[in-house]
Amino acid sequence: MTYRATNDVVRRVMPLIERLADRSVEKARVLQYLSAQAGVDWGVHVLVADERRMLDTGAGPREVRELVYQDRASGAEHTLRYPEALASLPPEIVGLLVEEYKRLAVDRPLTMMAEPLFAWFYAESACATCRWRGPEHAQLHLECRFAGYPVNAEPA
Repeated sequence: MTYRATNDVVRRVMPLIERLADRSVEKARVLQYLSAQAGVDWGVHVLVADERRMLDTGAGPREVRELVYQDRASGAEHTLRYPEALASLPPEIVGLLVEEYKRLAVDRPLTMMAEPLFAWFYAESACATCRWRGPEHAQLHLECRFAGYPVNAEPA
């Protein structure tokens, strides 16, 4: 049962993860990070350390950020490397990504992506050239946010 529930969550959040990372290893890091941060928000985990350290990656040493989470129930600690795909994003966008992850993970019906996150993903691409721009097409904009991508986008 747990295995199936985990698979269902991963299936729901993968479209978000795939927008953020292209390499499998980086997708896994983004998934782990968003899941761990959601766990902090839900009271399952505690962030106990956020450190930067030098790591020899084979291409020479470089600084990486590592986060240590503690499971509240068992006390076990897990170290995750902060995803490179998120490192250059503004903190407010990362916060919105965590909120979007949580929305998708719990499969809340009749909810939609936050407008600032939707705009961050699509305002300069699909929305900028869409024929349904403007407040008179607000219902179509809501449908796109509900879908999580510009489902109604049509070139002007």
